Amino acid sequence: MPRLRLTSLFAALLLLAVACGQKPGVHVATGNSGGVLAGQSSNTDTGEATSGGSSDAGTATASGGSTSGGTSTGGSTSGGSTSGGTKSATSGGSSTASGPVKPTGHDRTGVSADKITLALHAPVTGAAPLPVTAFEKERDLFWRYLTEVKHEKVLGRSQVAVQFQDDKYQPNTAVQACRELGASSFLVVGGGGTDQIQACGRYAESAHIPYLSAGVTETGLTGLQWYFSLSMSYKQQGKLLAQYVAKNFAGKKVAAVITDTPNFDDAVAGWEAGVKAAGLNYYKTLRHPKSDTSWYNTFANELQSNKVDIVYILTAPVDYIRFAQQANGQGYKPQFVGVGISMGLNAVLGSGCPNVDGGIFFSPFPGLDWAHANLPDYFAAAQHAGITDPDDLGVALWGLASSQYEMFKRYGATYGNDLTREDFRKLVETQSNLHTGVYPDQSYTPSSHFGSNQVHVLKADCATKQYKTLASFATGF
Repeated sequence: MPRLRLTSLFAALLLLAVACGQKPGVHVATGNSGGVLAGQSSNTDTGEATSGGSSDAGTATASGGSTSGGTSTGGSTSGGSTSGGTKSATSGGSSTASGPVKPTGHDRTGVSADKITLALHAPVTGAAPLPVTAFEKERDLFWRYLTEVKHEKVLGRSQVAVQFQDDKYQPNTAVQACRELGASSFLVVGGGGTDQIQACGRYAESAHIPYLSAGVTETGLTGLQWYFSLSMSYKQQGKLLAQYVAKNFAGKKVAAVITDTPNFDDAVAGWEAGVKAAGLNYYKTLRHPKSDTSWYNTFANELQSNKVDIVYILTAPVDYIRFAQQANGQGYKPQFVGVGISMGLNAVLGSGCPNVDGGIFFSPFPGLDWAHANLPDYFAAAQHAGITDPDDLGVALWGLASSQYEMFKRYGATYGNDLTREDFRKLVETQSNLHTGVYPDQSYTPSSHFGSNQVHVLKADCATKQYKTLASFATGF
């Protein structure tokens, strides 16, 4: 991916997946990788949107249908209790034509005799665009490698198409994008924006469309039958982050700076419960307004004068960068920590260094250093596709596709190749230990679709302009 200018880097801070806040009224999540800004609560009703986004589609084609598969153990971790850590390969078996359970669903949207169509929405224009080239080149990279190089089939089908639509970083536009994508795709993945994901999650619920995203807020998504979080929510991560701080920064004075939006109230609740349980030396939680930047100086002065050493920050990456710059400029250099995937993107370092050097953040996917050691298929796929600069956004997209593939394999083992939305939803919410070796393992129940308890831990390294992986698949500290 070509080097972005400063303004583009600020926008790119919002990777998929994934998922903090952004301009007033919107936040970004990392999905097929995850985004990352913090904004305000939006109206997530399923009414008409004002305008739609541009769309595109890619198709991966297979010949043959190898059924061999497996993963090899590799990779070490540090910094916490871990599980997983396996080298991930895309090999796996397509299921037989029919499984032991007869499907009872009837909605086969996006499914034909030889092709499954999937969909992704994310912002590539508007207030906080993501690099459009990443979606053009990498949104179907996993499926192309699986079908074209490994010559495997997915539920007996040799083609997997991935449609993409720009949601323009607006909840209303995201709903329209999801409506259009859902009309011809089997499932939809939210690739950017907490508000957008909320809006599409609610629309998908009303339309009975499977909808997936990296973990963001639980507000507005709890109890939805058709939504599945593929990594820990902000609320869940907050408790784990407090454990991490207690172990690695014992005795240090801690505070939090979090955007004042209802969408982050559950994140605050999870964090403060963790603070109490871990017995941290805690100053307070500061909630900053969305519509101005005067808090940069005010909060930096307050935290510095109260000798706060560790700052948990959950805000827009742009605000994080500018706040760190303001603090550093007045001689205040706290240790920043946070949940994922708000700040743990390499694009943050392009414009944030040196002020954000050493920042430690959780993430649903590992850094490129871990991927080089444990994810050879990703780089082989990039080479096959002519991508000369595979990046962490591509790893995020790869991880999301891997999770979908594991779900399809579980479906095939139960129902065979007759794929319906109703049976897919019913199957996924009863699955335990969905393992890909990239994203956290997922376990769901009919009463809880927030099914992960693992994180990767990344640390900013301004010398290389990349995040380094301190721990992978950590479940506790």
